[in-house]
Amino acid sequence: MLTSLLRKTSSPGHLAFLGLLAAAVGIAAIVWPGVTIGVAVALFAVYCFVNAVGQVFAMLTIERSVGRDLLRLLLAVIDVAAGVVALAYPGMTAEVLTIVVGFWAILGGSIELTGAFTVRDGWLGIAGLLTVVAGVVLIASPGIGAVSLALILGIYLLAYGITLLVSAAQAAGRPSFASKLHERSAAA
Repeated sequence: MLTSLLRKTSSPGHLAFLGLLAAAVGIAAIVWPGVTIGVAVALFAVYCFVNAVGQVFAMLTIERSVGRDLLRLLLAVIDVAAGVVALAYPGMTAEVLTIVVGFWAILGGSIELTGAFTVRDGWLGIAGLLTVVAGVVLIASPGIGAVSLALILGIYLLAYGITLLVSAAQAAGRPSFASKLHERSAAA
């Protein structure tokens, strides 16, 4: 989840990396839906931790503002909390894991939607909407079981990863934060 909170302030490389990671995890979950809940928990936790690190890195290195930094920090905290819960309770039932993943998706997707509206980015808006919808589906049907959870999460992550890759491709053409700083210092 993404993920890049704001395309305007995230590097294309960060977007592409998270998009590829999400798509790869999604494909793995679709191809091997019988994966044990332990592996699904581990993959989910890894994704959460990687995204949290990406959010903190982006918060510290890319175009900064208090509002964006707070949203990035909030998303990183949500990611870490979801990852820790998943690792601390690997034997929890599929229903509880489904609810945890559902809340994680709704919270993270809501933050991504806020960011997408801030910069008027349709692809990140779609990614945020997909995240919220996946979360609602998971919470509405917590008894779906581990295999169904793997399939739903896989389909979501594949679609989400594709939206991030498209967003990264579009972002690759915009000026970098470093070039903006160089222009400002040259103008001064």
